Amino acid sequence: MLVSEVMTSPALSLPSTATLDDVVELLGGSGISAVPVVDDAGRCVGIVSEADVLTEPLPRDPRAHMWTPPASGGPSRTLDEVMTVNPTCVASTDDCAEVAALFARSGFKSMPVVDDDVLVGVVSRSDILRAMSVSNSSLASAVSRAFTSAGMPERAISVQSGHVVVSPADDGLDDAVVAVVQTVPGVRSVRLG
Repeated sequence: MLVSEVMTSPALSLPSTATLDDVVELLGGSGISAVPVVDDAGRCVGIVSEADVLTEPLPRDPRAHMWTPPASGGPSRTLDEVMTVNPTCVASTDDCAEVAALFARSGFKSMPVVDDDVLVGVVSRSDILRAMSVSNSSLASAVSRAFTSAGMPERAISVQSGHVVVSPADDGLDDAVVAVVQTVPGVRSVRLG
C-alpha cells in the first residue's frame, strides 16, 4: 500500500501564528493527536501534538490540593513557540510498510505527508490499521478488480485476514500476479499455493 491510499487528505493544519488555544480546540474537537503547522506557501514547518500541549501548565483544581490557586489566564502562546520544528514527514508515494516500521521505531502517532515540501495530507497509525482490516470478501473483490485492471486472467484465490493465497498457473504470469496482489490495500501477505 502507498501512503496516498490510506492518508487523510486534505489535512487539517494551522499557521505558526495560531495560538495554543486554537490547537486545543482543533485537537479536542477533531479527534486527532497532532496538527501540522504550515507557512503561507503551505509548506510543513512544524507539528504540534497532544504531548506538546500537555507540557503547558494547566490550572490546578483547588479541590485536589486544598489551597487557593494563583490567578491564571495570561495570553495564549503561539505555535511557533511550542511546535516541533522540521518534523519527520513522509511522501504520498512512500510504502506503508516502511511508514509502519517508522511508527513502531519512533512512537509517533501520525506524520505529515508532503509532496514537493507542500502539505498534502496526514497519515496515522490508525489509518494504516484501518487499511489492514479489510473484510475477506471485500479484499477478494479488490484483488479480482486488480487482476482485471492489470489485464490479467482471473485466478482462484483464498483470503483470510489479509493473507492471500493465489492458485499457480502454467501461463508464466505467477510473479506478475503476486506483484499485482501485493499492491491491493489491505493485503498483508501473498503466496502461491
